[in-house]
Amino acid sequence: MTAVLDLAAAAALLREHPRVLVACHESPDGDALGSLIGMGMSLRNAGWDVVLWAPGDAPLPADYLWLGLEGTTRTPPADAAERLLLALDCGSAERLGSDGPATVAAAAASINLDHHADNTKFAGLNLVDAVSPCTTILVLRLLRELDITITLDVAEALYVGIITDTGRFMYANASAESHRVAAELIDLGVDPAEIFRRLYEGKPAARVELTARILSSLELRLDGRLAVAYVTIADLDATKASESDSEGVIDALRSIAGVEVAALVREPRAGEGQFHKCSLRSAQPTVDVARIAHAGGGGGHTLAAGFALDGPAADVVSLIEREMTRA
Repeated sequence: MTAVLDLAAAAALLREHPRVLVACHESPDGDALGSLIGMGMSLRNAGWDVVLWAPGDAPLPADYLWLGLEGTTRTPPADAAERLLLALDCGSAERLGSDGPATVAAAAASINLDHHADNTKFAGLNLVDAVSPCTTILVLRLLRELDITITLDVAEALYVGIITDTGRFMYANASAESHRVAAELIDLGVDPAEIFRRLYEGKPAARVELTARILSSLELRLDGRLAVAYVTIADLDATKASESDSEGVIDALRSIAGVEVAALVREPRAGEGQFHKCSLRSAQPTVDVARIAHAGGGGGHTLAAGFALDGPAADVVSLIEREMTRA
């Protein structure tokens, strides 16, 4: 059942603040960037003074640059304290990066619009619907509350959030609502074939080469219930690929017969200590990978989560095995 969100309160707060800082979580995915662009572009078109903030140092994923990410700042603007902070698809202030907690605390007002079940409700106004397949659907609901016209560019950004967070409508969260909203966006002019082409076709050879190297590291553990693969610096250097080029590989791991949890472990670069990042995907609706991620200090959804651990890759895998054994 869809949560009842106080969209009227959010709309009223936005109308009180003509200057807005729209933000998404660090290491943004399609839902985060689709929400950022969809909301930011809409508010700007409607007359708000908008700054888009995608925290982090790593380059934004090349797959989504066509959405119109030019001008997106990677650090809070100097006047952040004078703006309303609208955080999208962000489960906690810390997910806004190292500047997140201070920026939230100093903001003139703050709204948290999200669908993560483990959201910490860190803003002044928290609109969290853990049943929603993605945040872009919640963005659309808020735009409707604001009576803002949905342009084709905005509709495309919102559609990206739906298809990426539902795994092209293959995941268990691909609800009737996700299909209804997708149809609504298609009625507004979105061309699904063109969006899929932009996201999933025409990839550089470096990405294919990186995928091959990652898959060659495959390990099946716990009698085949856990599939683990690794992204190493040597892989990235040899293929001249970026870390974002590994996106999607984890879906190949979760597709293996008998696998319940897929894990992709990323080796840290120089200067990052031993903080190995780990992405998790559940291949079974009854297996909650967010619980595993929480054990490693991370979080996410039941079917998709992640964490970072200060230690060698072997420690990351041991933690996953331990938590799966406890389940």
